[in-house]
Amino acid sequence: MRITQQMLSSDMVTQMNRNLTNLEKANQQVSTGTRINKPSDDPMGTEKSLKLSSQLADNEQYERNTDYAMSWMEMTEQSLSSISNLMQRASELGIQASNGTNSAQELETMAKEFKQLREELKGLANTKLDGKYIFNGQKTDQPVGIDQDGNVSFDNQSINQRISPFSDVKINVDAGEVFDGQVNLFKVLDEFSTALSSGDKEGMNTVLGKIEEGAEQVLTSWTGMGARQSRVESMNQRLKDENLAVQSFLSKNEDVDLAESIMKLKTEESVYQASLAASAKIIQPSLLDFLR
Repeated sequence: MRITQQMLSSDMVTQMNRNLTNLEKANQQVSTGTRINKPSDDPMGTEKSLKLSSQLADNEQYERNTDYAMSWMEMTEQSLSSISNLMQRASELGIQASNGTNSAQELETMAKEFKQLREELKGLANTKLDGKYIFNGQKTDQPVGIDQDGNVSFDNQSINQRISPFSDVKINVDAGEVFDGQVNLFKVLDEFSTALSSGDKEGMNTVLGKIEEGAEQVLTSWTGMGARQSRVESMNQRLKDENLAVQSFLSKNEDVDLAESIMKLKTEESVYQASLAASAKIIQPSLLDFLR
């Protein structure tokens, strides 16, 4: 087969383009630190990276969900702790008031403290987090309704947060569970205050039992919240650990060995420079150039 100048030039251009492409790819890998910069670099690796990235994005969203759930539940737990302490104080006052050794003035002072406890309880019933009322079910933009007689109006719908692809968790406690279950906490405080003011010892003893029952009611809600909170905290830590593992897999699939990549870049640079030098020798004046 006759080798023409045109064939030599065409082969030279093809080889130079190939070497330039390899040089560009090596340079891009060093610049980005990744070996997959477009799907054609590694189709199977690209598919694997897409799956890992999707899993990582989902996990990060679930992690944000658990972070939010933990904040809500921590605020609820703090409020339930304060309510429990309040009811414990009411029980202590009740026991002290019903022992029969207090003067009328002391009983009146205790009655006033019961009224203050009621006002404090009302404030706790309308605790907010991020501008949302935590005890009013899904109507978080509205406060729990508490009238003068102690009647409580509230929304009892659960607030559920998705914490994994297969499960969600109730993060709220509604006002009915805490303030208006078997015992209406506002009414028992009012009843004891009234009994105190009138010196009704029998009434005080009766209401004292209700106060203790109400304290147990709060404790039950608090315990239930604690169990769910523990589950969310466990899932949050699991998601953090899983995200680290997925990020590690993604890095192993995409990232380059920088030292090896720099060596490869230098090699491709040398190859390209050599091809330029060889091409300069191939493109010499032909016989036709002298015949012109």
